[in-house]
Amino acid sequence: MNQERVVKAGLLGLGTVGSGVYKLVERQKNEMALKAGAGLEIQKILVHNINKKREGVDQSLLTDKWEDIMNDDEIEIVIEVMGGIEPARTMILEALHAGKNVVTANKDLVATHGHELLEAAEESGVDFLFEAAVAGAIPIIRPLKQCLAANEIQEVIGIVNGTTNYILTKMFELGMSFEEALKLAQEKGFAEKDPTTDLEGYDMMRKIAILSDIAWNTKINIHDIKHSSFSLIHNYDMKKNHQTMKYVCEALKDNNKIFISVGLMELDNQEVLCKINEEDNGVIVETSLADKLVFIGKGAGSLPTASAIVSDIYDIINQRVLDTYDNFNKYVINEVQ
Repeated sequence: MNQERVVKAGLLGLGTVGSGVYKLVERQKNEMALKAGAGLEIQKILVHNINKKREGVDQSLLTDKWEDIMNDDEIEIVIEVMGGIEPARTMILEALHAGKNVVTANKDLVATHGHELLEAAEESGVDFLFEAAVAGAIPIIRPLKQCLAANEIQEVIGIVNGTTNYILTKMFELGMSFEEALKLAQEKGFAEKDPTTDLEGYDMMRKIAILSDIAWNTKINIHDIKHSSFSLIHNYDMKKNHQTMKYVCEALKDNNKIFISVGLMELDNQEVLCKINEEDNGVIVETSLADKLVFIGKGAGSLPTASAIVSDIYDIINQRVLDTYDNFNKYVINEVQ
């Protein structure tokens, strides 16, 4: 067995999500060795400023040189949590071409260059995984790609932006104004100082593009997605009986055509999406064989996102690094007994 095997990883970025990944890996070292059949060790961390003090992080791991990770043959997995398109795209491509597996939470990159990166991974015989790019801790990418492979996906609808959902919850439940709710979301860390990406729908456009790509194996241009700004909430009556306003993304396949939209939607209070509040996310997938499946969970925060990243790392260790599920199966069987 491979219980003493330790897989080395390089972490790109040590912001909110990067710190969450580091803490979770450190916390789960023993459990990961048992579940995955090998331990995981963060060997190097790429940061902008190596002199900045970071509580709870081994300073000797820090580097400001990408080459220190790229040229380290011991590093088998690269975890990208920097965000943005460049230099993340170039670094990931270089890592994939060098035979390193990559895990990312970068929705912008996956939405615009996902096909290119997946092709590079396939050519090199490695993995490029991105469960954390959509809906935080909710496992939605893997179910669409694997668990529902026998189904024809008919519709994907959901709330996949924690910022706007948090604002709506405070406006609807507490009677706050939009400005008050936004300020509170920023204070809580659920909204950026410049919330334009969330409020104009760009964040959800990228996420529903990713889900649609996977659901129907097609390339979606985010510029073709019909969308309306969240700021239109000023035009709606928040106190309508039996209805709740939600900011929703929807992708529907009808007669071999795919229709995708992002915008405000009035929903009956009894509908599932109306029960999703605060920073939580939820996705409903309607299928040909499994009917409707509902996925609900934390959509924002360092540890929820780190949870999805680490789940991808488990997959890579099992399928690529060790090429076996023996240890995982043994763990599950022992737990059941």
